[in-house]
Amino acid sequence: MKASCFSFSKFTLILCALAGSGASVASAEPYRPVAAVVPEQAQVVMYYPQGSVPATVYVDRELQSALLPGEFTVFCVTPGAHAIESVFNDHPLYQGKQNPTQQLPAEGGETYFVQVNPGTTGNTAALEERPQAESILNRLQKHTRLVNRASQVKSCNYINTSGVVLIQEQVLFRFAKSDAAGILPASRSKLDNVVKFIKQANNVSEIQLIGFTDAIGNRDANLRLSEARASTVRALLIDQGIKPAMINNTMGQGVAQTAEGCGTRASQQDAGCNVNSRRVDILVRGN
Repeated sequence: MKASCFSFSKFTLILCALAGSGASVASAEPYRPVAAVVPEQAQVVMYYPQGSVPATVYVDRELQSALLPGEFTVFCVTPGAHAIESVFNDHPLYQGKQNPTQQLPAEGGETYFVQVNPGTTGNTAALEERPQAESILNRLQKHTRLVNRASQVKSCNYINTSGVVLIQEQVLFRFAKSDAAGILPASRSKLDNVVKFIKQANNVSEIQLIGFTDAIGNRDANLRLSEARASTVRALLIDQGIKPAMINNTMGQGVAQTAEGCGTRASQQDAGCNVNSRRVDILVRGN
């Protein structure tokens, strides 16, 4: 990202909590560094490291998400000024939603990181620089509960030196498993959807598969396990009709960054940071 995406002075955004929200954090994805978006979009990463009440995120007066402490959300908008806010305990009048006081002057191709700071009422968010934001985001989980209702929010269209990123997906494995039977059921469904997308798309140029593990056990053994997981996903893709030549990078990287600092005893295998680290990342790029 260009340094200019942080050239604006820090600004305060409004935060609004969902009244009576008792939802628990669903099984969510860890943060992965976001890529650059196309010039026709601007990307926003809003994250909530710690606090005591929910923070509802509004984009141009419409609901985008409701963050619990420890969560983040990523979304894109068209370039231009947007009211991107989150307000604590704003019900029942919802003045923060109805009367936004701050706007983000979003530039095309830029990414903005907005941290929701602790609070219980009012306006407690600020624009942060990427290094500071990602040092915190690596410990958070992606928000997955609510469907976006903000009409100005768009699916992000990513670019890099190899072209547009069409899909970024994760296939999760059971503890210490690397074969097809060790893939979690929900991830098998994700894998089927990836295969369906690849077969229907006409602009897929390459597929990358990168395996990871939790930090439990020997690191050399974990490296081999991560490689085996990536190979399993590759075999499954080929079995379902994906041409081997399209899968140009299959590798294991051992212990995932998301597992650093997580429990390393077998009895801690169900910790969220361990569960989400036993995976294969699938990256599908297009022309």
